[in-house]
Amino acid sequence: MSRFIEIDGNPVPPRAQAIEFAANDGAKLRGAFFPVENARGTAVLVTGWSEFIEKYFETVTDLHARKLNVAMMDWRGQGLSDRSSAERTKWSGYFNQITDDLRLFIESHVKARFPGPYILMTHSMGGMPALMLLASGYPAFECAVLCAPMTRLFPEPRNRITALAASLASNFGMARKPVTRGTDHADVFEGNIFTSDPGRHAIFRDLRLALGESANDAPTYGWVSAAMKASAAIHAPGALDGVQTPVLIISAGAEQQIDGGDHANIAAANPNIRQEIIDGALHEILMERNEIRAQYFSAFDAFIEPALNSRS
Repeated sequence: MSRFIEIDGNPVPPRAQAIEFAANDGAKLRGAFFPVENARGTAVLVTGWSEFIEKYFETVTDLHARKLNVAMMDWRGQGLSDRSSAERTKWSGYFNQITDDLRLFIESHVKARFPGPYILMTHSMGGMPALMLLASGYPAFECAVLCAPMTRLFPEPRNRITALAASLASNFGMARKPVTRGTDHADVFEGNIFTSDPGRHAIFRDLRLALGESANDAPTYGWVSAAMKASAAIHAPGALDGVQTPVLIISAGAEQQIDGGDHANIAAANPNIRQEIIDGALHEILMERNEIRAQYFSAFDAFIEPALNSRS
C-alpha cells in the first residue's frame, strides 16, 4: 500500500486513501482518493510538472466544501510514482504515455470508487494530457477546468528555437541531462514566479524537502523536446476539433512560467473551449493569495454548476 508524505501545516484530508496501481506497461503509479459525504460529483485533479498529490491537500478541502469527491494521481516520474519508465519515454512519447496513464486511472480506478458526474481539473503541465485526452473524443467528463495550462512553453520565435535545440540535444545523447537554469523558484520565495503567497510557497518547499531525492529538479532536454512535440501536435489544424467537453481555461494575468498568451489561441480553436484571465495572478493560481484563489473558485463554481445540476 502506498503512503502520504506528511509535514506540519499540511494535514492529510480525512478518510484519504493512497494506492499503488499498475500502468498498462507495468509501471507502478500512485493514486489517491478523498471521499466526502453526500457528494454531488467527483473531481479528477491532475498536477503540473514536478508536483505531487500532497501539494493539493488544501484544494482537496476546498472541493470537499463543494461536496465533490476528489481523485488524484502522481504522473510517472513524479512524486511517489515510478521513475525509470519516465526516463525511458521522456524524449519520445512521454505525453502520449501519461495521457494513457490518465485514461487508465479514470476507467479502472476512479469510476470503480466514485460516481459521476466527473469534472476534470488540471494545473500547468497537466493541461497537455488533458487536452490530448479530450481531443480524442473521450466522453467521461461533464466539464474540464484547466488552470494555467502548459499549451506552449514560450512565445514564438523562442519556442521554435528551443524546440530545435532540445531535439538536437536529445538526438546527441543528452536526453536525460537536465537543462541549465538559474533560480529554483520552488525553493526560494523572494522573486519567485509561481506564487505571491509565502505560506503556500513554504508548504511546497517543505514537501519537496520531505520527499528528498525523489523531488524533481530541472527538466531534462528529453522532457523539453517531448513537451515541444506535444505542443506542436495540439496546435496542428483541426487537432482540437474532437473536444466535445465544455472546457474553461483560467489564465494567470501575471504569467511568467509558460506562454499564457497562447491560451487565447487554444480557446479560439474550438467553440467548446473558453478562457478567463485573473489579473495579477502568478502561474500557480491555486497556491496564490486568498483573494486570487477566491477569483479562481468563483469562475470554477459558475462553470461547473450546470454540470452538477445535469445529473441531479
